[in-house]
Amino acid sequence: MKLKYLSYNNLDIDKELFKISLAKEADVVIEPSNKNCLFILGMLFVYGIKINILNEKDLDLEQTQKSFSMMPYVWSKIGNSNFPKSDYSDVQTEMDCRIENVKRLGVSINKIVNNPLENKIFLICPVRNATPEQRKWIEKFVVDKYKEGYIIHAPHLHTRQLDLFGGYAICRQNAEAVASSQEIDIYYDQSSTGSVFDLGVAYALHKPLILLNENDIIFKENDFIDDIVKNWPYNKREKIRLLK
Repeated sequence: MKLKYLSYNNLDIDKELFKISLAKEADVVIEPSNKNCLFILGMLFVYGIKINILNEKDLDLEQTQKSFSMMPYVWSKIGNSNFPKSDYSDVQTEMDCRIENVKRLGVSINKIVNNPLENKIFLICPVRNATPEQRKWIEKFVVDKYKEGYIIHAPHLHTRQLDLFGGYAICRQNAEAVASSQEIDIYYDQSSTGSVFDLGVAYALHKPLILLNENDIIFKENDFIDDIVKNWPYNKREKIRLLK
C-alpha cells in the first residue's frame, strides 16, 4: 500500500495512523514549518515507511544542521533502493556521500519497536530555541524526577546533538528513546517544531502523555496540534510505579 500526502489539512489522525500501519511507502510534500506535516512525518517514521519527496527541488538543502528539510531528504535517500546509481552519478553533494557510505555499511529504514522500560520517562521539550526560563524549569524537573527514582530521557541532555545527517540521527535516537519509555511528559512550547515530530512518534506508539505546563498554555481553536495535546487519547493507563 502506498500513501500520498499533498496536503495536511482536515486529516482524521486515527484513520491516517491505521493507513500508515498498513503501508510500505508514501509520496509526501515536505512543508518544514507546517506542524501538521511534521506530526504525520513522526508517525511515518515510527512505521519505517519509505518516503518519496515530491517537492525535493523546492527544499533548502544547503544546511546540514538539524532541519526538517534535510532530515526527510536523508530519510528518503536511505530508503531509496535506486540510490546511489551504479555509476554514482547521483552522488553530488557531501550529504549524498555520507548517505552512500552508510548505505554501504547496511543502514536501512526500519520500524521503531515499542519496548517500554518500567519507570522510564521521555521528556518532550524545546531544545535549540528554549528560553533561559524554560531551561531552568526543565532542569529542575529533570533533577526532581531523578530524585524520585525515575529514569528520564531529556533530549538536550541525553540525545547526541551533533548530527552529520541533517537531524536524521537525532530523530532516530529520540524515537528509540520514546519507544523505550513508559510515559511521555511534555513541556509544551507551541513554537517548537521538533516537539511536534516527537509527538507524532509518541502518538503512533500509543504512549500516555502528561502535559507539564498546562496552566501556561492558551490553546488555540482549530489548531491541529493544540487539539491533539489537549485531547490525547492514550492516558487511560495505570500510572508508572515509583521505584522504592
